[in-house]
Amino acid sequence: MEVHACLLVISYLLASCHAGLIPKPEHPQQVFCKADFVIRADVVSGPETDPEGHYQVFSINITEVFRGLSRGPALNATKLYTPGNMSTERVTGPYGIRAGAEYLLHGEILKGVGMYTRFSSLRKEWNNVIPQEREKFQYYEAGCRQCQLKLCGETDLECQKKLPGCEMKANQLAPWESLKLSCWHWYEHCEVDATGEQCYWKKTDEPKECEESNPSSIDSFQGVEA
Repeated sequence: MEVHACLLVISYLLASCHAGLIPKPEHPQQVFCKADFVIRADVVSGPETDPEGHYQVFSINITEVFRGLSRGPALNATKLYTPGNMSTERVTGPYGIRAGAEYLLHGEILKGVGMYTRFSSLRKEWNNVIPQEREKFQYYEAGCRQCQLKLCGETDLECQKKLPGCEMKANQLAPWESLKLSCWHWYEHCEVDATGEQCYWKKTDEPKECEESNPSSIDSFQGVEA
């Protein structure tokens, strides 16, 4: 019975992957670099539905900016737009954003709307953000500017200007490997190497214990170019 269930799960994953239903797992640095903003903020109130009924809206106070926004007082108090209640990417509900809590938030700036965020594993309550994670944001930002964290398209000139080295490992992982990648996700970041000519995935000092307790996270990278 267990074998049959496993086969069903594998079949579903393969079919879903082929159909494009399950995205490749992303490193937190990839998510960070794609974001228009990454902030620390207090959620003051909400959610409320916007007049057109398209969004759930929270009032927030921004206390720290890690990416994308100017640090002026004008942005301290602002609105945060999120998907409507019928969306699969909504951030309301028992595991969503709630008033009275402080969060690490990221998202995009929608033209004519404002700051917008959706469901993501990068979002978390600030009291769950450990000091090591916060320190990594500065490395993430440097890697965003200098390194290719995705395969560059022929017309993506901005991407082509950046240094290669990290993009293959970041884009050759299968969706079903995501549960095995905690060591890579949390204890490596992409940065420029000593030659200044290419980028690489640098390990921090913490991954040894993680790798020893999760050997599959290492095995999953065999044959994957760093």
